[in-house]
Amino acid sequence: MNKIGLIIKREYFTRVKKKSFIIMTILGPLLIVGFLSITILISTKQEKDYKVLVLDEGDLFSNKLRNSDRYKLSWAPEGSYSDIQELFKKDENYDLLLYLPSNIVQTNSMTAKCLYKEVPSMSAQKHLSSVINEAIELYRLKEAKISEESYRSIKTRINLDIIDIQHKENKNIQKRAIVGYFFGFIVYIFIFMFGVQVMKGVIEEKTNRIIEIVVSSVKPFELLMGKIIGIAMVGLTQFAGWVIISMILMFTIFSIYFPNQYNAATQTEIETQELASLNSQGKITDIIEFSEVSDFLLNDINWLLMIGLFIFYFLGGYLLYGGLMAAIGSAVDNETDTQQFMFPMSLPLVFAIAISQVVITNPMSSIAFWLSEIPFTSPIIMLVRVAMGVGNGGIPVWELILSMFLLIIAFILTTYIASKIYRIGILMYGKKASYKEIIKWLRYK
Repeated sequence: MNKIGLIIKREYFTRVKKKSFIIMTILGPLLIVGFLSITILISTKQEKDYKVLVLDEGDLFSNKLRNSDRYKLSWAPEGSYSDIQELFKKDENYDLLLYLPSNIVQTNSMTAKCLYKEVPSMSAQKHLSSVINEAIELYRLKEAKISEESYRSIKTRINLDIIDIQHKENKNIQKRAIVGYFFGFIVYIFIFMFGVQVMKGVIEEKTNRIIEIVVSSVKPFELLMGKIIGIAMVGLTQFAGWVIISMILMFTIFSIYFPNQYNAATQTEIETQELASLNSQGKITDIIEFSEVSDFLLNDINWLLMIGLFIFYFLGGYLLYGGLMAAIGSAVDNETDTQQFMFPMSLPLVFAIAISQVVITNPMSSIAFWLSEIPFTSPIIMLVRVAMGVGNGGIPVWELILSMFLLIIAFILTTYIASKIYRIGILMYGKKASYKEIIKWLRYK
């Protein structure tokens, strides 16, 4: 055990002291947060103001089309549809031409047309659709002699809360699953990133013939375990660094751009006319959505449970696949020869990432259950399901315990198999190993 500890210490400090490790530990969160920030900034800045020329063929919607600061509506002069199109082509002041045929209010199957010079954004298309639908509603209210105030008082928007009958509370299930998918994706990246390091390290030691000296004083199994555990500790160290730096960056960004987001006193100072002004600019929706997302992330996610299970499933998944990657590294002489073994081994993880969408849609299905129990896919699928809740209307606790138990058993079994391949493969040179050859190695005692 003392020898394993020495190997762990060597593998850990050798990699942690590298400049590449320090740079990626700092640069990783900066790239992630920076990428997200730039994406949000670009998407915000790209939202342009539109000047819309409206051709109301039946003259049905005068004073019924809602105007706003970002979408300036102007009525087209009298003329045919083709004449207005020519006018729109020549007039550079207008970005869009909104055509409302005279029979648009007769049935619900009629469509309006939006002609453009440059493709409008999705938000612009949604806004214009809502404006047209609202105008048609107002027109039909007038025709039916129903006051707009009466209509507004009875028009409602229903939100469907999914509530477990026994525990009375289990909201935002699919939203939580997305958080679980994020954790699962990080596990997927880390398993490959650090598993490949194990494989490359074994190939390098084997190629340099250093391994011949090392195995004279250390058993192959001890060397394998020390290498795997040492690199796992490197992965956890880097993840901890990413979490700390990311939290500092996010807190800094929120404090700069949203300084009064959680100040109750400031929130109460917003008067009705200010809200109306924000609404006319299309900003009130952004504030509400941001508040909902913030409340969801802070209150609906059990971060302690998620981080704890992330560490367990990362370690379990890494030890499971890391041992196999070490075995692959010992069975080949260069990285090129690893391709025939890497594809079938990595297929379960790739499949787990791909099938996660099905699990999010139906977390209690039989395929979700089995994939969260099978050790080769459970490190990703179980994190998706756990994010939806454990017990109290979420997945049963026994499923989580069984998944963890099976992952531990699989890790022990695969490590035993990998060690048998490793002890023979590390001393084999100049011969490409085939599947048939590897099976023979497993039979050696």
